[in-house]
Amino acid sequence: MRTELSLNRNWLYKADFSQDYTKNDYKAEGWESIGLPHTNKMLPYNGFDEKEYQFISTYMQDMILPAYKEGERIYMDFQGVMTAAEVWVNGEKAGEHKGGYTPFSIELTPYAEAGRPCKVVVKVDSTERDDIPPFGRVIDYLCYGGIYRTVSLRIVPAVHITNLKAETTGGGGARKSLSADLYINNQSGADQSRLVSLSLTMPEGDNFHIERELLLREGESVHSLELKNMDGLQDWSLENPALYNLEARFTAPDDMSDLFVRRIGFRTAEFRTDGFYLNGEKLKIRGLNRHQAYPYAGYAMPAREQRQDADRLKYELGLNLVRTSHYPQAVEFLDRCDEIGLLVFEELPGWQHIGGQEWQDNACVSLQEMIRRDWNHPSIILWGVRINESEDNHDFYERTNALSRELDGTRQTGGVRYIEKSEILEDVYTMNDFVHCGEKTVLRKPDKVARNSRIPYLVTEFNGHMFPTKRFDQEARVREHALRHLRVLDRMMGDNRISGAIGWCAWDYNTHREFGSGDRICYHGVSDMFRIPKVAAAVYKSQISPEQTIVLESASLFAKGERDAASILPIEIYTNCDSINLYKNGKLVDNFTPARDRYPHIEHPPVILEDLIGRQVEELPCAPKDQQTFRKIAGYVMLHGEEKLKWHHYLRMGLLMTRYKLNFNDVVTLFMKYNAGWGEDEDLFEVAGVYRGEEVCRKTFGSGKVSRLGVKADYTELSSGDWDTVRIEYRVEDQYGNIMPYVNEVVSLEVSGPAQVIGPEQVATVGGVIAVWIKTTGEPGDVTVRARCSRAEAEAVSLQVL
Repeated sequence: MRTELSLNRNWLYKADFSQDYTKNDYKAEGWESIGLPHTNKMLPYNGFDEKEYQFISTYMQDMILPAYKEGERIYMDFQGVMTAAEVWVNGEKAGEHKGGYTPFSIELTPYAEAGRPCKVVVKVDSTERDDIPPFGRVIDYLCYGGIYRTVSLRIVPAVHITNLKAETTGGGGARKSLSADLYINNQSGADQSRLVSLSLTMPEGDNFHIERELLLREGESVHSLELKNMDGLQDWSLENPALYNLEARFTAPDDMSDLFVRRIGFRTAEFRTDGFYLNGEKLKIRGLNRHQAYPYAGYAMPAREQRQDADRLKYELGLNLVRTSHYPQAVEFLDRCDEIGLLVFEELPGWQHIGGQEWQDNACVSLQEMIRRDWNHPSIILWGVRINESEDNHDFYERTNALSRELDGTRQTGGVRYIEKSEILEDVYTMNDFVHCGEKTVLRKPDKVARNSRIPYLVTEFNGHMFPTKRFDQEARVREHALRHLRVLDRMMGDNRISGAIGWCAWDYNTHREFGSGDRICYHGVSDMFRIPKVAAAVYKSQISPEQTIVLESASLFAKGERDAASILPIEIYTNCDSINLYKNGKLVDNFTPARDRYPHIEHPPVILEDLIGRQVEELPCAPKDQQTFRKIAGYVMLHGEEKLKWHHYLRMGLLMTRYKLNFNDVVTLFMKYNAGWGEDEDLFEVAGVYRGEEVCRKTFGSGKVSRLGVKADYTELSSGDWDTVRIEYRVEDQYGNIMPYVNEVVSLEVSGPAQVIGPEQVATVGGVIAVWIKTTGEPGDVTVRARCSRAEAEAVSLQVL
């Protein structure tokens, strides 16, 4: 019977390599004791040399193999080692693997015995080798070194199932069917007969079942089984991501049976000329690109944090798709996408460069390993078979497309490019469109980009490096950053030829010296590296249904001296409410509705405040119609300045002042007062979201001062055993609960219990906020995290490690 055990604990690590380490009698004295996932070099947040982690290191696992029966086989399964690995078992070379993003297995059986010592040595080459994608030229991200994903021990019968591929039909209909290919490895030395069964298990315990006697030839073979005309099954969808366990098993004497389980979902996914269709219903794709990197730890984050990233994309950013730029990502991340209904566009490793024949061969191996690992994930709707932003290469891309279609003909292929009229061998023209430079030029016309007007079209990147924005930039830039995302999403929603748009990108990331800002960070994300949102994140979040959560985010703190010329207008309020009520010093200014005239296609456009006069214009001693004329002119003054007034403004104001015998200076003074001009008293603004006729949330803005060091943990229960982690966010807040983005504080951390900080124990706030990850040490117990800065102490965070 199959047994799978975690092998993530009790590793030894050394930041170099010697052939002596591979010898069976070598004693690893003075090596560092570590757990997996592990980064070969803990790095600073920014301003470091990427060559610091580009070296060859050694990992050692000295263990006693568990008991297993004669005839069983034992394997080590590696989920990801960057960049190349060579493995020795008890002094003998057992295997190797090239490529840092896909899994591989090493069989231990020929080199070890059950119940006996087994020493495994892994040489990890984390240099940027020209023979392995994505390397060979510059790349705009870092590929951190180490055994950065999990490792497990697998004991199986001599005849065992190595993979299972399910192809489903009936998505969108009442009756469903599936065809399953069983990949079987017969290592018994002779042909074997087995009674093989295939079962689809429903949540209530019922199942659909088929059995067949199969002759399993020695070596590897593939066998197909079908389950037809099944009733009572639900579609996998964004709102109801129904998943079912598909179990393949066979029975054999002497307890040499095997059971192999994969989760599947029933759905149809198709890109057509007029858009993308899920289960036959048209769906506009709204997504972001994700890098799997984190501060300090690089790629080395455990399952919990991988799953948490998926939750952030779906629930905090309101996305319906993520692109795994530019490589296959952790299986735990994809599992969570399946569970929560988040679509995935997954692609092979690479960035712009295409190497020689050996490089291309390794790229095809990575593509094959990616598809074979992930072909059962219902969330994945498109295979990326082209190196991101590379030039055309007919022979190479004909090969990658053929390989993808041979392995999995149920999904379409895409190839991300940045050039127009590119040769199209894929099923979908996937285009990085960075043309946006103003309100008029937002996206290219699909039929001018693609050679074939009948091919489906998807925007796979926009904005990004065209307008890098730090979370602590001045308000005008942060505001424009958000507007650029808004304009693209609105334009995309209004064009039936565009299936959707995937922004660049979800969060900031470290990069090579050739890219990014002077500190080697690309500030391209709608959130920073710590997953703390910028204003642009609110553009996406505000598209969540108000039935799910109410969103009310201001693009301004209403500070009178932050923008040029002491203006605070206009102010975008990103919300999914029906309207907002604006109060000034406790008095209702007016009710404002979303700007559907400017952004007619997006479901929830922002509310735009262009004057702060509102109903207070009624204080002017003139007719209501003329009051509104004054209000419009005053709003223009506050937006553009008095010097920008046109002759027709003066003409209309002159006529009105003559009619009502008003003094121009008195009127302007009144307007300035209502529009948050300077005065002796502090102006206090309150924004209240109105949904279905009721105020459902409220935020307050005024002259802020540091009030407290706020704290929020993503969760408070952690797991013992393999190391686990939690993110804790610390915010320098004003008296109204708003982040103070220009307050710089050093936060000192103190952890008690079986846990420690990932990275330094003293961190500086970035834009008024900082987040830290706390990792467990493996033991159960209570953990307390305390933090303080020079002006406040945060409430202690209590965690339980169970």
